[in-house]
Amino acid sequence: MFRFIFYLDETKMPFRKIRNWLFNLFHFNKQERNGVFILCLILAVLVALKLLLPYLVDRNNKVELISFKVVSSPNSADIPERKQDEKDSKAFSETPTYSAERFVFNPNTISEEDAQTLGFSKKLSTTLIKFRNKGGKFFKPEDLKKLYGLSPKLYEELEPYILIPHLKKEFKKDSVFAKPHYPEKKAYTKTVVEINSADSLSIVYLKGIGPGFTKRILKYRTLLGGFHSMNQLKEIWGMTDSVFVLLSSQITLNTAAITKIPINVIDLNSLKKHPYFSFQAAGALVNYRAKHGKLTEKDVVNSGVFSAEKLQLILPYLQY
Repeated sequence: MFRFIFYLDETKMPFRKIRNWLFNLFHFNKQERNGVFILCLILAVLVALKLLLPYLVDRNNKVELISFKVVSSPNSADIPERKQDEKDSKAFSETPTYSAERFVFNPNTISEEDAQTLGFSKKLSTTLIKFRNKGGKFFKPEDLKKLYGLSPKLYEELEPYILIPHLKKEFKKDSVFAKPHYPEKKAYTKTVVEINSADSLSIVYLKGIGPGFTKRILKYRTLLGGFHSMNQLKEIWGMTDSVFVLLSSQITLNTAAITKIPINVIDLNSLKKHPYFSFQAAGALVNYRAKHGKLTEKDVVNSGVFSAEKLQLILPYLQY
């Protein structure tokens, strides 16, 4: 490869640059060659050690762990403590020191002596009496298992002899289980409100009208200047036929409370804010007023700006 590079035409600059780049990439000086040789030698030694290591180690050398068990002598100092633990456990044992008898009994009424006769230890029979004195009762034979200190073996032997009459759970009058008391329902009293002068508290308590509808009614009433017809309530957003029928039966209208629009004085910006006046309609009336002077009801009707239905809504609000 190197011979091929050297025989390239040196007059061509690209071939000369490639030759110099390859020469600098693969050329090693003497120190670098010695370092590479030593590194290869070390790698060869390590590979050889890895291959020969299983044969150099003695496989028969094993390390065994010996465990020791410490056995205390009979004269150990913990014997008194062990005896005390056995004594405490025997004090709570259900096994009687005499032969136990079997007879039918009611755990809610049995005496302490009869309980011991059945096989209860003295401490267990005392626990039974204390449980009953605190108001505890057994409603079924399985409830006896909850008695602290009673072994499952003793319960199995006594279960065929347990007889508990049917008991009804008694609750105090002020208990949470007492029958709840509900207040008597008051008869609904129909309220009639004058819608143009009523405040929010008067409207919100109307049947079928909540806070949301109350806000919408008051807002639209302010924009209009008051209602002069019941049908205007249908223009409120969200008003359904059922709500309209329910509301209209609870309100009255006082048209004298309507706020009038001074049509010959009001400016364009104020007039176009009214829900019934668009920008074009308000501009047409203002321009007509500027050219011909004060407006009359006849001028508004003959202006041709409003339809007959719209005139019925607008005329009650105009003041000349």
